[in-house]
Amino acid sequence: MQRICFFFNAGACVVGVLVLLTTLGAGAAEQVPNAFRGLVPGEATQDDVSRVMGPPPAASQSDRDYRYPSEGAPGLTDRFFFSKGKIEAVTAASPDPRYPSREPIVALFGKPEVEIRFQTQEFLEYSQKGLRFICDAAGKTIGIVYFAPRTRRVPDTHVHEFDLRRDETAGKPAEVPADFRAGAAQVSIAPQRYDNLTEDAKEKPFHLEEDVLARVAVFERGGQRVVFAGLDVFLIGPWDLAPLRESLAKKGFPNVYVSMSHTHANVDTMGFYGYYPSEYAEYVMRQTEAAILKAAGNMRPVKALLRGSTEMSMAGGRVVDLILNWRDPAVMDPTVSVIQAVGEDGRPILNLVHLTCHPEVVRLEDKRGISPDFVGTMCNEVARELGGQTVFLNGALGGMVSPDTRLRTYEAAAEMGKGLAKHVCAAARNAKPMTACGLWVHRRPLEIPVTTKALTGFLANTPKPFAFNGAVQSEMNVIWVGDAQFITVPGEVLPQIAIEIMAKMTGALRMVLGLTNDEFGYIIPSYDYHEGEYEERTGPGREAGDIVTKAGVDLAKMRPGN
Repeated sequence: MQRICFFFNAGACVVGVLVLLTTLGAGAAEQVPNAFRGLVPGEATQDDVSRVMGPPPAASQSDRDYRYPSEGAPGLTDRFFFSKGKIEAVTAASPDPRYPSREPIVALFGKPEVEIRFQTQEFLEYSQKGLRFICDAAGKTIGIVYFAPRTRRVPDTHVHEFDLRRDETAGKPAEVPADFRAGAAQVSIAPQRYDNLTEDAKEKPFHLEEDVLARVAVFERGGQRVVFAGLDVFLIGPWDLAPLRESLAKKGFPNVYVSMSHTHANVDTMGFYGYYPSEYAEYVMRQTEAAILKAAGNMRPVKALLRGSTEMSMAGGRVVDLILNWRDPAVMDPTVSVIQAVGEDGRPILNLVHLTCHPEVVRLEDKRGISPDFVGTMCNEVARELGGQTVFLNGALGGMVSPDTRLRTYEAAAEMGKGLAKHVCAAARNAKPMTACGLWVHRRPLEIPVTTKALTGFLANTPKPFAFNGAVQSEMNVIWVGDAQFITVPGEVLPQIAIEIMAKMTGALRMVLGLTNDEFGYIIPSYDYHEGEYEERTGPGREAGDIVTKAGVDLAKMRPGN
């Protein structure tokens, strides 16, 4: 959903410490654990930063976006974020001599409040000190987030150690059975009319900046079919998704997973923000069905089923110039995953791509040009480099995993797409044959209470009939394609929930798909729920996060045959 930029929700405990170098001197200021170059978040002003660091060397879309080249880390930047004229946070790749590596950090501060072990890097959190660290596989500190100290984000009574590492070499490659087939297709879902997309569409006309698509991958074995459809849409309501899925089930496709990219450069086809373009929403569903049937008609035998992954470096507390988390910096899944079905001619039939980020480089209300944002260029570049149809499925982008671009232009979105495509192609170069070649799915019905004013009011007055009695009926799914495991979530789930689910998943690839088969807003852990903030106002409520986490952890343990 739409975003208001802020760091660290209400509940932050700002420590009132004087910080200016002119007042304390560099040595004294650096004794404050969360000081960066003598500047303490919550106290130092934007003017203080300019005096200490100089003017930002590169232009940015926002006057609150200050970036400076990182010391000893070519190509990376240290980024300042401001709120009400003061530093709210700094994400830095420059080394801090106080925190050279994991060992002295733990010796100084004790056991981390949260510890996440990724494949090639590690996240350590000390919210009460106003610090988060990223360490590489050898333990060297490669990124630090400085912010105002606050209460623990994850309470000590909750699980706070997560190991996402996996043995990528385990298992013997499986022989692909003769009846395993795959097909792919893409179909335009661009509007046929532009004067009825919003209330002000006639006064402020839209145009098509770049084609928006339904991209589809279909897998089949032994009569079992699994369909993934990635749509360049902002939102789709259950009143439109349900008829699509019912129609496809009657045509032999009961296992259809529709994932919304959530591009902010397309209109609100759900109607949540006040206007429902019914004609266009219905057209998107018809075109999606056409794309699925086209992909099924293109199915052919698979000679090799491959899966690969890579991790984007979070040096600097973010994927510099590509992705960051606005709400909780450095809390995100940096994994890029790809599944390739290769045909008998040795060429990919499809590349199924998963990574996590809001496609919101471009804001439609500013530019009026409909676009897939970075997703279009990324998919085109991957297809050009690898061959085959590329299908994108987004991840746990909630709260608020967003682009780290300096500018909000179509050119910036294209550059971001090219940058992400390089990571996808790197994952494909690492691809290995799967150790299993089956298809397996399990659906878990879900009832989620809705307690927020915004969502309650909307669901009580939906643009089309929808059963709502204070709760929504939805679903989560676990899907296995070979040895790759997916879990679907019906909304914009925060990364911390996805990480907890992924830690229990057993697939060689572990992918949490957000905004899939439903979209009911932000799904937030109850322990990190702050009444009145943007994500909290535009989601179901406090209970949703725990319900999704429990269902996800249960589904994570499910494997073909059990």
